[in-house]
Amino acid sequence: MKRYLSHLFFMIAFWGSQQLYAQIKVNLEVGKTIHIAPCKNKRTNFKGIDVYARTTPYAKNDIDLKTGDGLVAAFFNKNASIDAKRLPCSMGGKRYKIAALQEYETEHGIKKIVICYTNYDLTLIWIDLDEAIKANEILWK
Repeated sequence: MKRYLSHLFFMIAFWGSQQLYAQIKVNLEVGKTIHIAPCKNKRTNFKGIDVYARTTPYAKNDIDLKTGDGLVAAFFNKNASIDAKRLPCSMGGKRYKIAALQEYETEHGIKKIVICYTNYDLTLIWIDLDEAIKANEILWK
């Protein structure tokens, strides 16, 4: 029993230190980059990361590039035709520039969202940060 408890304590301490490490090291800022991990286990797409594509340009002059303010309103305006899907594995294993950081209150708590630019003007990556972290889809290097 004593051995079991010490093993359990070690596992909890290790898990807690990993969580603390992630909280300490994460410094997400608009203009910096975030590293999306490559797909693992023969998946074809990600679980906590989506990609949104528009068919027409949006008003980029309404966006504060230092804070990301205005990006969601400009990109997702009511007149837009937007396609959304899970991020495909072909877009994993790369760094993307953070365009905006958002928080939304839901019935389950606060959702933390990281929105990133891609190499394509009419697409954005939408990262549900908690889901992506749980699925090990973000690399903290």
